[in-house]
Amino acid sequence: MAVNGWRVMWVLAVFDVPVQTTEEKRAYTNFRKMLLKDNFIQHQYSVYLKHFPTMAAAQAEIDRLKPSVPEEGHVAFFMLTDKQYGMTREFFGKNATKRAPDEPDQIELF
Repeated sequence: MAVNGWRVMWVLAVFDVPVQTTEEKRAYTNFRKMLLKDNFIQHQYSVYLKHFPTMAAAQAEIDRLKPSVPEEGHVAFFMLTDKQYGMTREFFGKNATKRAPDEPDQIELF
């Protein structure tokens, strides 16, 4: 089966986790570190992205992360096809601290 932009997926993790108490800060940090350990790329504050070869792989990752959502947090996982993500338009001000994520360094084989 050929790889195409309608089968390849991106998962966009968007979250809002309170950080008022030490315990809440720890939960936020642990969740954020887990996303980074699982090769999510920080796109903006509390917005992370990861590329997957198929929808099934993306869904499996979301199912694996679900139990780790901080108790007081709100997390949304959006699944976008590569074609949909390719239609994203980003704008950076002259003092932007971040740039658009690079293409994945490696082709994922399945």
